[in-house]
Amino acid sequence: MADRDDTPISAKGTRDKVKGVVNENVGKARSKLGDLTDNRSEHLKGKAQEIKGKLQRKKGELEEDLGVARDRRVVADREEEE
Repeated sequence: MADRDDTPISAKGTRDKVKGVVNENVGKARSKLGDLTDNRSEHLKGKAQEIKGKLQRKKGELEEDLGVARDRRVVADREEEE
């Protein structure tokens, strides 16, 4: 059984956003290379990687937003206790 990941949601979001941006840019470059070399397979692989990056980046943005909202709720709850 895998260990539980205690990384905060917002930190996971930042990591996913960065990975997503990298995948998007590598995918764009790979797709362009496929165009320049008339290699349809490479073009399609690049487009797929670009799409994967966009989804990964969006997931990261959502995770960051959820993490920030959760952190705000925790702070508000603590303030109510005081």
